Amino acid sequence: MNDKEFAEIMKNKSLDDIMEDYDDQQNEWETLLVKDENGVKRFRHKNGKDFFCEQYKPDGTEYVVNEKIAEALSGKTIEQQMEHYYVTESRRLYSTAYGEITDDDLKKHSVKLCDYKGIQKLLLKGNILIGAKINSHFGTGILLPERCVCTYYACDNNGSGTKEREDYTYLIFKI
Repeated sequence: MNDKEFAEIMKNKSLDDIMEDYDDQQNEWETLLVKDENGVKRFRHKNGKDFFCEQYKPDGTEYVVNEKIAEALSGKTIEQQMEHYYVTESRRLYSTAYGEITDDDLKKHSVKLCDYKGIQKLLLKGNILIGAKINSHFGTGILLPERCVCTYYACDNNGSGTKEREDYTYLIFKI
């Protein structure tokens, strides 16, 4: 196909048509996967981002993987496991009157883990994705389902009272 034929084809396509073709070709993209004796070290997600992985090393207390999480993620690739995690940033964790986070709440107040911009590395325990190292206010933070990370802190003490702001990031697991 020469440039003139390509231009003729593109002239008759809408942006939606082009994006649909682009999405269809996504399955043909190269999936970069680097492994060693400890498991996955790096992979390319279907969204085009490269993610680095490392085995979780506890900073004091050992992290125990919840049985529901382990059961839901067993036998899946790291990319498939990421689909179950969402990240929300807030001064407090969003919750409903019944204490449960619904799918609608997740869509309104969070992003999928694969789309979160602050990830440094994904954390694995064996072959199970348990969290991520993220950018925090104090350097690097360990984001796990039961542990939040402070991503912003400010204090204004101008003599007439103190105003403080703390923003936290939470990792949510959804089956």
